[in-house]
Amino acid sequence: MAKERKQGSGSRRSKPKSASETTPTATEPEGVASGATAPAHATPAGAQPGTVQPPPGSARTKADRPVQFSIPAELVEHILLGPIDDRRVLQDSPLLGDVWAAYALDPGVIQDVLITPHKKATAAVVAQIIPLGLEMRERERRAEDPPPSTRPKVRAKVAYLQGLVGARLYFDEVLRILVPMTQWWGQSKIQERILKIDQANLRRLLEREPDRSGIDPENFTSLERYIALAGLIYWICKLERPTIPGSAPPQPVERLPQLKVKEAFETYQPYIDEIIAGMFNLYGVIQANPHALVSDDLDDNEEARREGYIFQVSLNRVAAAALDRSVPAVKADAAHSLFNVNCKNIVWAVLDSGIDAKHAAFADQDKPDRSRVRKTFDFTRIREIVSNDEDDIAPAELEALATAAGIEPAAASGYLKEIAEDARAKRPINWGVVEKLITLKNPPPPVSPHGTHVAGIIGANGKNIDEKNPDHPDGMCPDIRLYDFRVLGQSIEDTEFAIIAALQYIRYVNERHSYITIHGANLSLSIPHNVRNFACGRTPVCNECERLVESGVVVVAAAGNRGYQRLNTTDGGVFESYAAFSITDPGNGESVITVGSTHGNWPHTYGVSFFSSRGPTGDGRLKPDLVAPGERVQSVSPAAITRSGGLSPVPAWRRRTSAVRPQCCWRATRN
Repeated sequence: MAKERKQGSGSRRSKPKSASETTPTATEPEGVASGATAPAHATPAGAQPGTVQPPPGSARTKADRPVQFSIPAELVEHILLGPIDDRRVLQDSPLLGDVWAAYALDPGVIQDVLITPHKKATAAVVAQIIPLGLEMRERERRAEDPPPSTRPKVRAKVAYLQGLVGARLYFDEVLRILVPMTQWWGQSKIQERILKIDQANLRRLLEREPDRSGIDPENFTSLERYIALAGLIYWICKLERPTIPGSAPPQPVERLPQLKVKEAFETYQPYIDEIIAGMFNLYGVIQANPHALVSDDLDDNEEARREGYIFQVSLNRVAAAALDRSVPAVKADAAHSLFNVNCKNIVWAVLDSGIDAKHAAFADQDKPDRSRVRKTFDFTRIREIVSNDEDDIAPAELEALATAAGIEPAAASGYLKEIAEDARAKRPINWGVVEKLITLKNPPPPVSPHGTHVAGIIGANGKNIDEKNPDHPDGMCPDIRLYDFRVLGQSIEDTEFAIIAALQYIRYVNERHSYITIHGANLSLSIPHNVRNFACGRTPVCNECERLVESGVVVVAAAGNRGYQRLNTTDGGVFESYAAFSITDPGNGESVITVGSTHGNWPHTYGVSFFSSRGPTGDGRLKPDLVAPGERVQSVSPAAITRSGGLSPVPAWRRRTSAVRPQCCWRATRN
């Protein structure tokens, strides 16, 4: 985004001037006023007044204006990074590549972002400023002329953990609130470069055809590319939302249809001047009140105010489940035979979709009426629980949360208010209060059998079901105790934030005692690593795993299921092969025990499973750390569980086949 344009009188403006009202000043960026810009309501170049000019391609129109449309990833990369055969310099803005891609795919919807504070600022301070910025942005939108399109009012759900803030924001809110708070925005050289931006360069950049090959002779700067792409997405955000054909009254579409590169490119061509003018108008709004987004607390670090509160903004990534297998192949049966292995004093956390604690396979052998799944924690709602707004949880959800936690709804509401007050006061998370809401005394059935399956691989006891029946094998540690951390919910929104929160809570549990309560954590889940956004092994979830390992906890993670690739070649054929450098997060963490998959019974004959992610990591480290059987896993399934009370007498076991691409972990059961 272009930086501030100074006003000669130093006065504030309540709303930006339109492009037609702008006059040259001594401090304006070169070309701002001299360029031929069009106001938002102007007729596009080449069109006759009063006529309708539908844009090319499949983007539908409303009157003489296009409606919101998607920007394909190829076009985003073309504007942001340059021609595909001359892509040597990456963008240096604080918005990482996955953020650009997500907003470009559907500019009119919110995205869930993770905000990393600057080293001199705290997450609590950043989380306190964002709601103030949202109120300010809403006032600015109402003052815009012409007014932008209406959009649903959604809760930002601003919440913070140690060193991380989550927020659900529209793209213009990211530009207006987050970017001016970044370290990047406050750099003096950036300000100097912004003042020299020529609109003619931006225009030529947006006019450059994506399929034009060869080295770009104009060599646009990364800052110019940032302004051009941000302006395009920001302009689309202000357009009307397309509606579902035939709906009465007209209902907006949930997701935009995907356009081809040429269609999207031709759609915005008549409006390039308007796109550029919109960015500089927003730039003027920021300049009108450059110190609006600062902490009002004098105790906050002065360096943070001067250098910026935010380091970078990334996407709250989606985690997918992965699977496991087999005792004899890893010689665990020999270890049990030769040594008196006792794991009953070991506690292992399973971060997954949930464990069916009532299954007989998890009964305590000494006390059959007691489960070895000692505690269940629900982190699928942690974002709303630690939010700075207690109303982020709807009444129906609050009642369900209270029922599962075994408390009254009024008490749950009181805890939420206490947590929100702490957040607004910028205090660290009071896990002692939070755990009253996340500890489930009456846990509902897991949303997926995956967590129960993984827990059975780790610690199922087949003898609890039928000592005489050899068809019910033991897990790796049939007497181990388990903690159930539910981080994978039914919706795709239950993602990286919940996993990081669970990892931080494990550290809290261990640190409040003089001994380690939870000895290890299993993450049979996978988050694809985006190589453009982070150094390998330095994503938020990997960093949190490193902190947990440093505190004395063993962390085991799946390598991932991206070791096989099927590509369509230009000559019409299909190429199938192994994919190196395909380890996923959190398996990329250096101190994490990362596990790949092998054949179930004869790993030395058939080798590593074709689908299992392969190393090395992107920075050359050897991963996975080990492999274990993971192709056809027989383990506990909650499918046949009776829930009339107590532990179920009905055994339920499930075999995972390679058709669902299971992923191994180092704990497994035999066939």
